[in-house]
Amino acid sequence: MANPQRIPSAGRWRNRKPRPLGERLWEKVDTSDRDGCWVWLASLSGSGYGQLTDDTGRTRQAHRLAYELVVGPIPDRSVLDHLCRNKRCVNPAHLEPVTLRENLVRGPHMLVSSKTHCKRGHALTPENLRPGLPNRKCRLCFNLRARMYRRGERASRPGEGYWQRQGLG
Repeated sequence: MANPQRIPSAGRWRNRKPRPLGERLWEKVDTSDRDGCWVWLASLSGSGYGQLTDDTGRTRQAHRLAYELVVGPIPDRSVLDHLCRNKRCVNPAHLEPVTLRENLVRGPHMLVSSKTHCKRGHALTPENLRPGLPNRKCRLCFNLRARMYRRGERASRPGEGYWQRQGLG
């Protein structure tokens, strides 16, 4: 009977030379569509970006590593904006270094700031916005909601409540 293949001990694997970071990065990327997104196929962070552990054991974002390997260092005080809006894309042609402010302005959540009226039809003018909040809240709706809460009024069924009695629902 032939000897089964020997499996090296854990200590022997520990002493082997680690593979280059770039090699490990690109083997986890689907680059089949050269004009489109290069999709990260491995581990994702909680926010949906590709991630990879570097040689020091530190978790790094895959798109930042790809950009640094192909283009060069990311400028100080800059973040990478995904022009394609695909968080899993690591194609350096789809990444642009911008300030954090510019990245936030370009993001899809900024559509909120382009709204002119709340969902109940009140104009979102500077006089009708709640001060000090990071997102835009209608002052009239907030006041009506607070009044409803103080009175203890609750809707018995969806569609039958305070908003409908006030002619706002």
